Order: sequence, then structure tokens, then C-alpha cells
Amino acid sequence: MVQVVRVLPDFIQEKIAGFPESSYGAHRVTVVLDDGTEVHDVYVAGNDEVVRVGRSEAIPFDPGRVVDVRSEV
Repeated sequence: MVQVVRVLPDFIQEKIAGFPESSYGAHRVTVVLDDGTEVHDVYVAGNDEVVRVGRSEAIPFDPGRVVDVRSEV
């Protein structure tokens, strides 16, 4: 079984820590990837773990490629 890494880089975690929560310890954000692609409606738990995108638990990007993040709250 392959385990998918869902943990964001440390500097992104620090930025998310300053955002308001969307619900019970989770943050809804837009992430910006290293190629400029923006992924909206990303849910992050505990400031560090991507848990879903929209309604899907499939993560369509490598969290290690995230270079910026914006709150959607």
C-alpha cells in the first residue's frame, strides 16, 4: 500500500496558522503551486495536513510543490 504524503511545507504551515478557521480546526484555502497553478477549496487540518479538495479526499497536487496560500474565509 502506497501512503500519500499530505503534509505542507513548514513555511506554508506557519502562514496558515495565522488564518481564521473555517470549521473545527480546519482551514479552507487556495494553494499556489510552483508553476503558478491555483487550487481552490483546499481543506487543511492542524495547519499542516491537506485532507480534501472540494468534496474529494483525492489530492490532485503534491503538497511539497505549494509555494503560497491564501485564506478563503
